Amino acid sequence: MFDKGNLKYLFIWLLSLLLSGLLKLIGYLNPNLLIINNFLLLLLVFGPALLVTIVLVFNKYSNS
Repeated sequence: MFDKGNLKYLFIWLLSLLLSGLLKLIGYLNPNLLIINNFLLLLLVFGPALLVTIVLVFNKYSNS
């Protein structure tokens, strides 16, 4: 489980846990700092998918 190939996944897992814990602590101590409105939530959810779709469509039509 702890060979060199899996160490990067373990490091990413630990880093994501530390980052989420830090953000949870910041949100608990200062609740008005991390307010997310509905527009920002929609942008964060659908923005990357829309960009990937645009790139895939452009790659498909530029290759043919």
